[in-house]
Amino acid sequence: CAKLIPPTGLYSVFMLATMVLAACSDDTTEPAVKRGMVLKANVEDTDTRATITDNEGKWKFAFATNDMVKVGNDQVTDYYTFKSNGTEFASADALQTTTPATWCAFFPGEKIDLANQSGDLADVANKYALAGATATPTTGSDGLTVTMKAKAAVLRIVGVNKDESLDINVKTADGYVSGLTAKKSSAGFSVETSDAKVSLLSKQGAGVYYVVVPAGVKISVYKGKELIKATKAGGLTAGKYYTLKTGDVDGEEDATIDGVVVKKKWVQLWPGGPKFAKENVVSKMTWTDATKTGDQYVWGANWCTPTKDEMTFVEEMTLNPLNTKAEIQVQNGVTGILYTGIQPGYTDKTLFLPAEKDKWGDYSANYLTSTIINQGHGSSLDFHISGISLNYYYFMNKAYTTEATKYLVRPVLAK
Repeated sequence: CAKLIPPTGLYSVFMLATMVLAACSDDTTEPAVKRGMVLKANVEDTDTRATITDNEGKWKFAFATNDMVKVGNDQVTDYYTFKSNGTEFASADALQTTTPATWCAFFPGEKIDLANQSGDLADVANKYALAGATATPTTGSDGLTVTMKAKAAVLRIVGVNKDESLDINVKTADGYVSGLTAKKSSAGFSVETSDAKVSLLSKQGAGVYYVVVPAGVKISVYKGKELIKATKAGGLTAGKYYTLKTGDVDGEEDATIDGVVVKKKWVQLWPGGPKFAKENVVSKMTWTDATKTGDQYVWGANWCTPTKDEMTFVEEMTLNPLNTKAEIQVQNGVTGILYTGIQPGYTDKTLFLPAEKDKWGDYSANYLTSTIINQGHGSSLDFHISGISLNYYYFMNKAYTTEATKYLVRPVLAK
């Protein structure tokens, strides 16, 4: 075999793969036409199959064992299949040309079906379109060097509502996106479309999902028939990912207080999570009053008191993150706990639960939930802060028959 030519140069973080192919002799062919090639692919961060970099919005990729790359040239119609053994790609059938040709390589193949994606990172890695061509025409007798670049973008879909149906479909001016087809003439992919609707992702319920979509062409993203977002004429940038939420994660809602309708701000801190008011009910409440619903609720039918599960931001006692992270903070001279979202699309969303100063100079709070832990008792989220240290943080039983005992309430949207 000819000596394997090592790749040189640095590679883009979103995906540059330098492929070096060297021809091997086959005694069954004429010396001028050799069959069989090996292919070496190098990518940055090869320890990771597919990752994202939140601070840069770039998608990283690495080849894996058994990945397939299709290689062709402008003198043949078909493609040669190269398969990775973990360190290099190889094809026993790849044939040199008798005259110089432009060679192109495509991953994961010459056709990519984008319908019914699973929504996870592994599936993105299997459908992430890459393509490249030789810099100059060649027969391949001295090996081929092909630099592959990303030809697709990734949508990070954040389903915000607990029970929503996610039917994600994407349209171009020509119809519904169904796949990508290799183009040797441009070392890229053309977009395949359909007149009938094609679901790229079908999921039930809130969550974070990933979908490969075409880059460089204007697309409109739909949830069912509802338009979520449309790009500009140039479309999305290849090698980038874009976070797209299926609904609002903050806003305002009417509250009816003492017969007067006012606007109250709310925020959601994780996918499918409750939508918390940004302020407490002005006066403390008994558990009996706090668990009323509909028009009988203190803020009217649009609001209610959260359940214990809805108040589960972090682990009890430790404050280790679950749905959010938490830290002791002072806002406007008041000590309390600030919760910050940790999931994609929520890292800039916060909720502050203030505590009350006691006669010893410490701060404590008891926030009612609507959950009965033991029969005859309601429950509350209790915490106590001494200086900058957390003394305790846990859910506690509360007797809900005592009218003289009242606690703080932070409402959530009822719908």
